Amino acid sequence: MRKIEAVGLDLNLLIALQMLLRHNQVAAAAVACGVTSSAMSRSLARLRLAFADPLLTPVGRALAPTNRALELMPELEDILRRIDRLSSPSTFDPMRSGRAFRIACTDYETTTLLLPLVQQLCDIAPGVRLHLINGGDLGVNSVQDQTAEIALLSPDGEYPWAKHKMLLRENFMSLVPKTALPLTRKGYLELRHVVLATGEPEINPVDALLDKDRRQIACRAQSFTTAIDIACAAHWAFNVPERLIRHVPLPEHMCLIKPVITVPEFEVGMYWHIQTDKDPGLRWLRSCIAGVAASV
Repeated sequence: MRKIEAVGLDLNLLIALQMLLRHNQVAAAAVACGVTSSAMSRSLARLRLAFADPLLTPVGRALAPTNRALELMPELEDILRRIDRLSSPSTFDPMRSGRAFRIACTDYETTTLLLPLVQQLCDIAPGVRLHLINGGDLGVNSVQDQTAEIALLSPDGEYPWAKHKMLLRENFMSLVPKTALPLTRKGYLELRHVVLATGEPEINPVDALLDKDRRQIACRAQSFTTAIDIACAAHWAFNVPERLIRHVPLPEHMCLIKPVITVPEFEVGMYWHIQTDKDPGLRWLRSCIAGVAASV
């Protein structure tokens, strides 16, 4: 392997450095590189000599990157992405490709965007595979750390290292038991409710607009599909995205109505790292996803 003689580095050491700085742990970096912990420790020792810096220092029981390591990380990621592109084809043929794409998303994007996408791929890219990752937990940062190549999520900030395209603006319908009809605001508030949230302290956007009124929150679910199932089983109310509920058969005792209170709409965007902007395979996939979003 060709060496960078000035500092005695090779490509394997650069990859080891990337994993060490990404995980801040020798054992986890070793697993990511497919080597033993002792081999990764030797690589860290060589890297420390090459850069004349500890790179990772103990903080309690964990390791923390030094200032020099933090300075190296962006350029290191850029170098390794460039090397990866050198070994990647300059064009992408979906009919012949067997590439696996990593997409971070929630159950909403899976149902509304990726189900119709998969139906298309069966005809235009039969060998292409999709690896779907729980985007609700990881967020857009899943793209920064390369866990995912594309993230389909509601926007929650600006990211200087990412590009994005807005795909959808979604409205809500209220899923309620038919026994509650005709439904008034007072009757709605008296129902028991399922909300989408990850923790008890979290303030639901709907409740934030109710002023002094409060709903009776019976359950907090981590996905739309789970919340729908619970609401139907318990005869409770749930505000559900309009495009999502189109795909869900409802039991006889439940129905959909326009919300009798204010339920804020939400947006769904597509995010990707600026370093993968010209990747021909990812450009093709992003175009396919955008096409599906325009048609749903």
